[in-house]
Amino acid sequence: MDIGLVYSHKDPRQTKTRDFVRDFVKRRGILARIFETQEDVSSPTLTINGRTLTDQRKTPREDSPQMYPSIRDIADALERHVWGL
Repeated sequence: MDIGLVYSHKDPRQTKTRDFVRDFVKRRGILARIFETQEDVSSPTLTINGRTLTDQRKTPREDSPQMYPSIRDIADALERHVWGL
């Protein structure tokens, strides 16, 4: 599995996303290459096997104006790709 992550190391929420992806792969023993790119972006971009994970919401969360997927969304997407669903 190839995982690409573009994030800003200046934003603690984005580094939390990066840490989550690393930990998820490690804890489950997933054979994956993680490609990280640090840029000044307002929200992270996650790509799994060439497919970009996007958020399906039309309006932002109340506590966060960014429209990127939640940690739960990321976990679900990684699980789907691991099992080939």
